[in-house]
Amino acid sequence: SYDLDGKLLWEFGGMSSIDIPTPSATSNLLYVCSGYVGDRVRPIFAVKPGASGDITLKPGETNSEFIAWYHPTGASYNPSPLLYGDYFHVLLDFGFLSCYDAHSGRLGYAKQRVRPETTSFTASPWGSNGKIFALSEDGDTFVFQAGPEYKLLHKNSLDEMCMATPAIAGDRLIIRTLTKLYCIRQAK
Repeated sequence: SYDLDGKLLWEFGGMSSIDIPTPSATSNLLYVCSGYVGDRVRPIFAVKPGASGDITLKPGETNSEFIAWYHPTGASYNPSPLLYGDYFHVLLDFGFLSCYDAHSGRLGYAKQRVRPETTSFTASPWGSNGKIFALSEDGDTFVFQAGPEYKLLHKNSLDEMCMATPAIAGDRLIIRTLTKLYCIRQAK
């Protein structure tokens, strides 16, 4: 981590060899993940503000003065995790969803399969109105109840490959498929 002038504030080791997910933050924690599928370590770190120097965890540690919590194998490879309310949702590339308490790292539920058949995810999940949305590469949007209890509510299909994370612009959801661009909003 660097300040705006490029001065190193803190650093740590323990990430996987390829880092794709985008970090996210609340006012009191920064969440950093890397989950390359070819590595044994696919960590999630929740870093406290004010960290300085080398904050690498010692072997066997799951927290420290500057790391609130850590899970060694919870991160996804492509999709960025979703920090929504008091929960940290992780969508794994091969169709599993996990939920952690964002403050303590306590597991709400671990690796629940989105659907029985194989489904891959590249797009990052998003949240709205107490729900988590996950768009698969097959063009299916799965709608889950947000929070510590796994519950699949709906599935909506576009029947075309989707790999890009949808964009939210005001009251509109913009989804790009292989050949189309959708702009969705609630009817007034």
